[in-house]
Amino acid sequence: NCNRFPTNITEYRRALAYALDKVAVVQASTYGLAFLQDCAIPLVLGNWTYESQLTQTYYSQDILTANITLEVAGFRDLDGNGWRDYDADNSSTLTPDDILDVNFEIELFHTAGHAPSGNAVDLAVQGLHQCGIMAVAAPQDFHEMLDRISSSDYWLGCFTFTNMVSADLLYDLFHSSTEKNNWYFGGWTNATFDMAAEALLAASTEAEANNWAWACQEILWHEQPMIVCYNDVYTHAYRIDIWEGYINMRGRNRIGNGYSLVHIRLREEAGGPFGCIPTEYIMSLNEGLDTTNWLMSNSPYTDTVFQLVYEGLWTISPFDWTPQPALAYAWDTEPTVASGDIQDGEKYTFYLYENATWHDGTPVTANDVAYSVALAWQDPYIAEKYENIYLIRVNNSSTIELFSNATGYFEWVRATGFTVFPYHIWGNDAFTGGNISTWVPLVAELVGSGPYIFDAHVPGQYVVLERHPDWHFAVPQPPRTPCQPWLPPPQPPPLGIFVYIIIIEICILVYFLNRRKKKSPKVEW
Repeated sequence: NCNRFPTNITEYRRALAYALDKVAVVQASTYGLAFLQDCAIPLVLGNWTYESQLTQTYYSQDILTANITLEVAGFRDLDGNGWRDYDADNSSTLTPDDILDVNFEIELFHTAGHAPSGNAVDLAVQGLHQCGIMAVAAPQDFHEMLDRISSSDYWLGCFTFTNMVSADLLYDLFHSSTEKNNWYFGGWTNATFDMAAEALLAASTEAEANNWAWACQEILWHEQPMIVCYNDVYTHAYRIDIWEGYINMRGRNRIGNGYSLVHIRLREEAGGPFGCIPTEYIMSLNEGLDTTNWLMSNSPYTDTVFQLVYEGLWTISPFDWTPQPALAYAWDTEPTVASGDIQDGEKYTFYLYENATWHDGTPVTANDVAYSVALAWQDPYIAEKYENIYLIRVNNSSTIELFSNATGYFEWVRATGFTVFPYHIWGNDAFTGGNISTWVPLVAELVGSGPYIFDAHVPGQYVVLERHPDWHFAVPQPPRTPCQPWLPPPQPPPLGIFVYIIIIEICILVYFLNRRKKKSPKVEW
């Protein structure tokens, strides 16, 4: 909480980072299955993270540096009881304005019963005690902890932080003007960071945005409004004896993207890729769908399913994270100058594949895209991403123009990253009842344009997706025959009889040599 003493003092937060043994935290919380980290952007985001550029880290506990940092900041033992007080006038003498330790014993909140956060907090308390700071671990009911964070009634809270999935969130989470900054970090402010974060969003190219993202992280590393401990290592076991073609996202160490599910295929020896009708691929989810209305969903598990059914105008390459075609095969970006109904900003022109169709055979058109922007404005979770789109023009069935009153690489990413839904389904009151927010589509109404067709759904049990043979990216496949039951590759043949004979003869020879040795006369000297 950067609005509450003493965690409102940068040097105090830095001292805590030095006092915390992150190596021990990783071992205690994940049994070592994690990457040590100091930067807000995790290692899984590849080149966007500043981690590899750091010349100094907080990885290992450094009590000496922590103590020096506290001394310089005015935290000293003024009354001789072994705990640091705060020398407000930095005079090294006890004065009426000084704050004694009894006034700022701090609590470190964590969710009761959650071992990883509890272990981290216990280690943090130990580190603070070694620095002469009074601190206690304070397990909380999860909802009570959220309430106390919301009301700023806390010093430090420890929890798993999963929101940093894109570099533009450096602005959303840490810029002093944002609500999320007030909630997560107690109103942390830094004018230099604000300027860098604004430049990040205004950057016209990915390279420029990347440099500003690094600048933001360097400031955060020094200021420590959030003390980052580690980035989890995720491992997934998957069969490579039957299946091949798995693709991991750049920088990631796990399978977690629809692109992999699109491209995996049976190995040749298992009947693939075009030899026969393939065996079904079963993927388990920790939770079922929270709703079949993807627009109103807030579940990553629902996303995993529907990203295979629906598409956007573009998608991200798993190899280098660059935008690549989805429903649009090309796009242009042009600056705009205020005139008439046009505002200063940018115009994005998208050109749709003319052979792209919905699963029911209806062509995908620019009208679907225009309607989907209107749906995006209703998204209860990410509508703010599209708030700068103020004008939409449909030039023809396959060309659409989107006008934004903002500029920059991330503005393009945000404003054009919506999902495209079929107007003839989602815009039909006979299906939706005229209220998208409460509509729960039936299986027959889940008509997408992606590589898989939504075929069946039993809530809480399973979802069945079938291949969309007319997907505009589908590879033509020759007729197939039913697959024969797959058998594992044969084991190496047993040793030949000739080898066994040799082994037997060696054993007989050893036996007779041993007997001969036992019958040799004993000679004494």
